Amino acid sequence: MVGRNISPDVFTFNILIDTLCKKGLREPTVVTYSSLMDGYCLGSQIDKARKLFDLMVTNEIADIFSYNILINGYCKCKMIDDARQIFDEMSHKGLVPDAVTYHTLIKAMFQAGRPQTAKELFKDMCSHGQQPNIVTFSIMIDGLCRQGNLDEALTLLKAMEKSQLKPNFVIYSSLINGMCKVGKINDARELFSSLFEIGLQPDVYVYNAIMKGLCQQGLMDEAYKVFKDMEKVGCLPNNCCYNIIIQGFLRHEDLPKASELINEMVDKGFSADDATTELVVHLSRNNNLILRLLKVRNEGSTN
Repeated sequence: MVGRNISPDVFTFNILIDTLCKKGLREPTVVTYSSLMDGYCLGSQIDKARKLFDLMVTNEIADIFSYNILINGYCKCKMIDDARQIFDEMSHKGLVPDAVTYHTLIKAMFQAGRPQTAKELFKDMCSHGQQPNIVTFSIMIDGLCRQGNLDEALTLLKAMEKSQLKPNFVIYSSLINGMCKVGKINDARELFSSLFEIGLQPDVYVYNAIMKGLCQQGLMDEAYKVFKDMEKVGCLPNNCCYNIIIQGFLRHEDLPKASELINEMVDKGFSADDATTELVVHLSRNNNLILRLLKVRNEGSTN
């Protein structure tokens, strides 16, 4: 509702508050403030959310949920230092951060290019009795892989497996992306193949990860085979899949194949993303290349 720029009125909030209270949840005053705070954060009105939060602190009714709402709001607005300040403040007030608190901050730190702080928060989480779960490991491994810290990500994977947690497809796709990022395409291939060997059917995000890596290495025949194989096993390509493989062919100037896939993509209701469009524009600077592309597309439309 707020995401569509429709502001909830008092009547709407009263219905929400009444329902929550009837279910035995928090006190009305806490629910009221927290609901309003959450609405302001969703609407990117972080200053108004902070004023409500400060009022809650003054009235000594701020709880872990209130802190989490504001921390998440700051992180979404990329106000990481403010989020960290609220995190430190809650510790001083005797409130114990929960998994949601840590997950929000760790993810935000990675996104802000602060991997060291993210790792420190992870250690802090473990030392304060918060047992990392599959979400924790997913955030950490993805963040480390995006930063190029593959060895640390693999170390965490082993720690996760020791704690009897099984990797999910989010983790597998992160690792494949991470391996490709540091040029370990063979390791990425092996990991991808191992999923079938242990009876797992990769999802579309895992397929996207391996295809992207293969395209980056110029292994277009192999990337295209993976693209076609995924349909055979019932994993339907999404918009991202098409853009990855099309960009690969465009970068290697295989215009007939790129054109064929562009037509197929459009027929299925998908569209070119910014990167694909930029490549086509770049090719248009070379008249011979763009004329070939248009020729192939025109021939395809008349057949």
